[in-house]
Amino acid sequence: MQFNQSSLSDALLLVSQTYKVDLAFDQQGLDKVNVSGSFSFHSVEELLTKLLAGSGYTFEKRYGNFLIIPIQPTSAKAAALPYTHLIGTVSDRETGEKLPYASIYFPDDKTFLSTTENGSFNFRKPASQRIHVILTYIGYRSIDSVLVINDTIRHCSFRMTRRPQVLNTVDVKKSKLKMIDSNNEAGHVTVNPVGFTNLPNFGENDVFRTIQLLPGIAYSEGSSKLNIRGSSDDQNLVLFDGFTLYNTDHFFGTFSSINPNVVKDIQVFKGGFDSRYGERLSGIIDIAGKSGNKNNAVYYGGINLVSGNLTAEVPVSKKLTLLAAGRRSYSDIYSTFLMDKLFKQQEGQAQLNGDPNKTVIQPSYFFYDLNTKLTYTPNDNEKLSISFLSGKDFLKSDNQGDLFRINTNTKDENQWGNDGLSLSWMKQWNGELFTSLQIGNSGYYNKYTNNTQVRPHKTGNQQNADTLVVFETFEHNQLRDRSLNLRNNWTASQKTSADFGLQLKNNWYSYYKNAENDQFYNNSENASWLYAMFGQVNNQSIRNLNIKFGGRFDYYNHTNKIYVEPRLSGSYRLSDAFSLKMATGRYYQFLSKVSSSQGYGYNRDFWVISDGKEHPVLSSTHFILGSIYHSGNFSADIEGYYKTIDGIQTYLFIAQYQKNAAPGKFPERINSISLPNMFVSGTGVAYGLDVLLKYERNQYSGWISYSLSKAEQQFSKINNNREIPAPYDQRHDLKWANMVTLNRWNLSGLFVISSGQPYISSYSMDENFNTTRVYGHLPTYSRLDLSANYNLMIGRAKFKIGLSLINVFDTQNYNDIYTREFNFDSTSFTETTYVKSLGFTPNFFLNFQF
Repeated sequence: MQFNQSSLSDALLLVSQTYKVDLAFDQQGLDKVNVSGSFSFHSVEELLTKLLAGSGYTFEKRYGNFLIIPIQPTSAKAAALPYTHLIGTVSDRETGEKLPYASIYFPDDKTFLSTTENGSFNFRKPASQRIHVILTYIGYRSIDSVLVINDTIRHCSFRMTRRPQVLNTVDVKKSKLKMIDSNNEAGHVTVNPVGFTNLPNFGENDVFRTIQLLPGIAYSEGSSKLNIRGSSDDQNLVLFDGFTLYNTDHFFGTFSSINPNVVKDIQVFKGGFDSRYGERLSGIIDIAGKSGNKNNAVYYGGINLVSGNLTAEVPVSKKLTLLAAGRRSYSDIYSTFLMDKLFKQQEGQAQLNGDPNKTVIQPSYFFYDLNTKLTYTPNDNEKLSISFLSGKDFLKSDNQGDLFRINTNTKDENQWGNDGLSLSWMKQWNGELFTSLQIGNSGYYNKYTNNTQVRPHKTGNQQNADTLVVFETFEHNQLRDRSLNLRNNWTASQKTSADFGLQLKNNWYSYYKNAENDQFYNNSENASWLYAMFGQVNNQSIRNLNIKFGGRFDYYNHTNKIYVEPRLSGSYRLSDAFSLKMATGRYYQFLSKVSSSQGYGYNRDFWVISDGKEHPVLSSTHFILGSIYHSGNFSADIEGYYKTIDGIQTYLFIAQYQKNAAPGKFPERINSISLPNMFVSGTGVAYGLDVLLKYERNQYSGWISYSLSKAEQQFSKINNNREIPAPYDQRHDLKWANMVTLNRWNLSGLFVISSGQPYISSYSMDENFNTTRVYGHLPTYSRLDLSANYNLMIGRAKFKIGLSLINVFDTQNYNDIYTREFNFDSTSFTETTYVKSLGFTPNFFLNFQF
């Protein structure tokens, strides 16, 4: 090779590109060194030796990479250094956004750490002149570099990029196209919030739809709610910028209520989570919102066949950024063919005594959500932000049907919504301590009105006019959440750190359910206070072993008890390719949703607060054991789990449709103030095996997730306390996703096949609420989706045009089945409604950025 007054950095880049080797170096330093001459060689090592001769630099080969480092003779000062203290941040090169939970790996001693919520890191390690460090963050190019240490404290900043370009300080390795990243922590997965925009979708890019592609999380076309390892969605804690979200979906559950344009990071815990998190039994979804572009004003958005959206990121000053986003459906103004198909999906096939009869549903609907975030960053180590979210759904549905000489006319009106506000302060102190303080206020409401008119048809021998019977129901559920959360992370050394903090939470709820004007089932209201403190230690002192142990202590005012939640997790690296992992812990939950299988409409469950009497405190114990294997572009993650649940509830009531049920046994029911109802508590168990197989290359990412599971519940009043299937029990669930990037094209495919979930085909109840249920299972669900989109630029504007083909083979599937029993006057019948899935459906979208 021949060079003429070329900078050493340019020469090394040419070597890297020509001979396909990975080099890491300080570009700024090597730009000052020139090299000239013609070099003959027999190996890359020989060429590097000749290029670096007399430059003051040498090279080392570590894990297949060549590290270019300064030659520094050992000095008395360096030898006397007792330790090296590194303080720094990891951020997005283009926007300046700090990157939370970025992984930092030290190959020399095989230890790990991660950045904080603010993208900062802080650790001490034994004295060393050079520290080899590898940084990774899902969706970004990895950084492989050597830090030169010449003092006890070293401040450094890493800027990562999504594009294959050279950074200011180091060269970067070619990185894989990553969508999901499972690490050595049991039950923990990180999701790429950028990559899921290229997957097939129903009209909206969806955060929770992507999470449903993970093993152990049931996939459901009819709902974006997350049923993790056989549990209901209310047993998950969903956090957005520190405040709790209680309603997570739009449009009958078809889309999640979180605008993907404002999401920066998604951490998913499917169980066995550590003591930083409490309040829930099953899983944690911790979402960090974007802070906004610090360097340039950016405006982007899109329109599809369901909704339109617009987002603005504005740097108000060097230290202040603003992000604002809005999204709204427009079906109440103009309904596209996709919206018509989604509405038709709600159209049921009613059945009576084996006779299919049509129920025609005519819905009217819209949703919207708004996000705003203001962030002040006085320096790299401190951040103050205010985040706001608001969303609402409105559904009006008129159903008309002919059921075996019975005419039914049902009018439904349903409104539900979310709101949330948080104030966050984060600071990396000049030492080993990081502090995060978050104050949150969030809420949820659901209003539901149903008017059902039933008129038997006249037959030939009837002389009187048709008899009209009217049933009315009104439900209103409200919930408020006010919280204060203080977290601290203390880094004692590179191998030992501790988390500790406290939490204060106040909840208030009300629930009202009536039947016509002078009759009601439930009218309750309550409030609670929860005081919690937590602590845990993360230790890597034993080579290849990472262990985390700690616990939470909760004081709950309604029971005047202290609840202890011990937690333990760990991982052991058997080799560079193979690791074992485990987790176990005790968990408590102090508010929950009560299931109401006899209900009608979309939101059939409602929130209540535990009082230790009618509504017990829920509890669960988790056991998880698994392994993870990496080899080149392939990885396999396998986890087995077993968990118990105590305190789950269902709501039983005598529907007003059953006026003749067990005649004479309910003498006070009709025309009384309170109608018969009962909360029944029970237990549950869930166990199974989750498998995730991934293959990732520069332009391809594909994975297969498979779950084998069983979830059962027991209630004293149902089926004589025998085991019944949990509502989200699903024996087999397989998802296969593929994504390819070819120049400006993004292509993807998704195949799903899963066992049908259980439903109640019939039931009976006596005057003591002893209930007998007969369960069926929906047919096996299967579907293939395809997607293609094209990226182009016009001037400085960026556009993405895309097409999704949902259910390519037009497979007939069912989302749900629900039943109402009518027993009044001289008429008795059962109305069963089958909710079909979408057939073949195309969807178009256009996204833009200025």
